[in-house]
Amino acid sequence: MVNNWLKYSLINYKVITIMYIKGLEIIQQKIQVLKMDNEYIKVLDIDKWEFSTFKIENILSAIDAKLIDDNVIIKDK
Repeated sequence: MVNNWLKYSLINYKVITIMYIKGLEIIQQKIQVLKMDNEYIKVLDIDKWEFSTFKIENILSAIDAKLIDDNVIIKDK
């Protein structure tokens, strides 16, 4: 499912929110995927306006950023 959201961001130029493991921490971040291969993604970090690279296996979850408001998922009506 994570790969589907990463591809969605890449193809549609959309911002997504990911949760990933960095050392012993779990971090949430808004990104736009710019490039993707089998192991890594290159992204634009929306909050910092910097380019970053993530190892895909360290990404725990991904979802469209518009579905998240104050860290709560908005339910469809």
